[in-house]
Amino acid sequence: MDSLPIQNPLGGTGVFRVATLLDDGNTISASDGSSVSRWSVDGGHIETVPFKGDSEHLANIKSVSISPDGRLVATAAGNRTIIIWEAGSAKITCGPIEEHAGDIRGLGFSPDSTMIASGCDDQKIWIWSVKTGQSIHGPMEGHEAGVSEVCFRYILTYSGG
Repeated sequence: MDSLPIQNPLGGTGVFRVATLLDDGNTISASDGSSVSRWSVDGGHIETVPFKGDSEHLANIKSVSISPDGRLVATAAGNRTIIIWEAGSAKITCGPIEEHAGDIRGLGFSPDSTMIASGCDDQKIWIWSVKTGQSIHGPMEGHEAGVSEVCFRYILTYSGG
């Protein structure tokens, strides 16, 4: 993810990792400082909707991902937790999820938005249910270095006439 230097009216470092632009014109951004916010751009006006909840988690965001359907946001923090948020309300829907033994660097939603994969400095990957926070698969071990990026990929097959 590229970092964008922008002024954060809520404090923090002022350097944000922008995840994606949603269809409704909202951008979700995460700060390594002290906030996660939904920035809504309308006619040149920026409206900040801060995420609220777990202050320890929000104080040190390392990674952010938005579900393909645009309804959920996942954040990973320096306290080695993952939280799933509702994008529209910025409220916690699941978490904190706690299994990694190092900084979580990569998050990625499944194409159907029901699972999230996490990769970590501990050289492990897990797949989680976004509804329950329970492990679906993992840990997947054997990586020779920390895992900094994860994604789901479907392989389409064709059989028949």
